[in-house]
Amino acid sequence: MAAPITHIFLATLMLAGPLKDLFDEKEFILGTSFPDIRYLKVVARTDTHFTNVSLQDILQEKNSFKAGMLFHSFVDEQREAWVIKNNFYQKIPNFKFSAQALKFAEDEILKSQFDITKYQAYFDDILPIEKTYDINETHIRTWHTFLQDYFKDKFSGRDLIMHYFDFNEPNAWFIKRWFFSWFYARKIQRTISQIVNNKQTKKLILDFYINFVNQTKH
Repeated sequence: MAAPITHIFLATLMLAGPLKDLFDEKEFILGTSFPDIRYLKVVARTDTHFTNVSLQDILQEKNSFKAGMLFHSFVDEQREAWVIKNNFYQKIPNFKFSAQALKFAEDEILKSQFDITKYQAYFDDILPIEKTYDINETHIRTWHTFLQDYFKDKFSGRDLIMHYFDFNEPNAWFIKRWFFSWFYARKIQRTISQIVNNKQTKKLILDFYINFVNQTKH
């Protein structure tokens, strides 16, 4: 599963390529960023993620927000297949949060490829369709605000990792949070740095994402 900046990076490439002039950019990007609101524990993953999504499924969708949601799942599936095909998990330290470290490293690498802050203002608004998922508007605003802060680097390093933990463990006891911060957060941060600073893994990541359109358009 890809992280937020990666989803938007690929959305911009597709909206300039195979999906050009088919969808409203703002609604599509809000749609492709919406599914992971599940990290707030306010909606089931099965309500925001789909399986076996094809490019044709996206092309046939008339609603820009829903097309963005489909694209989110399409990206997740294409990315996971690539990770497994290239034995990526064998190239990085193996521990409980290896997958999370990899996806945050991908975001860190792709931030240099485009201006993510250009899309920050899109999250000022809550679309009516977002409210149809029986999620409290306060939680939708929390998700939007987190993404905006993330895009402008308000959260990075340990702060970002602890935010991720708090989303996934909203009712964690202090001792559990302390242990995660002391042990896993440091390990995640170290792994992210290793991936970002390794020329070979960085090249693999950039090659896949920059060529994503050509690899998936058929």
